[in-house]
Amino acid sequence: MCQLFALTSSSPVSADFSLRGFFQRGGKTGEHKDGWGLALFSRGKADIQTHQSAAYNCQRASYLLETKPKATTVIAHIRKATEGHISPENTHPFVRELWGETWAFAHNGDLKNYHPENQSIYKTFGQTDSERAFCYLFNCLKSRFEHKPAIGILAEYIKMLSKEISQHGTFNFLLSNGTILLAHCTTELYWTQRAFPYGRLELLDTQLSIDLSELNDKKETMIVIATKPLTKGEAWYPMGRGEIRAFENGHLAYESKINTLFTKAPFDWGVAWQSSQVIIS
Repeated sequence: MCQLFALTSSSPVSADFSLRGFFQRGGKTGEHKDGWGLALFSRGKADIQTHQSAAYNCQRASYLLETKPKATTVIAHIRKATEGHISPENTHPFVRELWGETWAFAHNGDLKNYHPENQSIYKTFGQTDSERAFCYLFNCLKSRFEHKPAIGILAEYIKMLSKEISQHGTFNFLLSNGTILLAHCTTELYWTQRAFPYGRLELLDTQLSIDLSELNDKKETMIVIATKPLTKGEAWYPMGRGEIRAFENGHLAYESKINTLFTKAPFDWGVAWQSSQVIIS
């Protein structure tokens, strides 16, 4: 399957440090070499990049890391193809307009025999189950809400639809309009918050560390989300099965109530890393 990454911040920041580790999983420390994509939101505009090459040695990916573009919200995806050709139309994130806004969607999982009937307004361009699920979500949202609802109502409605879709398989996804960042988990998704006092972080997938206190203002706060933790030196919190969380401006804005049977405890990835010394791909 694929892997997901996202960041939301209280002010425009560069995600190059985290992405350097994440992109290593796109063909080097991981097998997700069938394309990569990136959505950068800043000042109400979305910059979408998608490529069919492996992220870890892609010249375009390297250029983005070196130029360090700043954004308030970032969604990234590295693909291991399970359905659909390796082609531009099958590369995440997928983008559509809703309520006058640009939304980006990226999915990790495999939906078996998933061919929803509701494809009235939003239609697919590629052959992936991911894009079919995205279009189904947006067709339902368009039919249900004339205007964008409050964040809690939006999250709960998407959670209800996601429960239906998840009957076909794994449905971990990220969805954002540049202000709201929604994360839904069925199997594996972690998040961490970076806020003052900042410390030193080390990437798990490559020998690179950074002292955030030298780069970030005391008032800056950000949330980072990934399929698997990217760093040691900070606590990564696993999301529960069937859980949806909404983040905004680097803060948790809404979290759904889930069955405590499926709730996992916070995980200190740094301690686990020291004991295992295994690169997670």
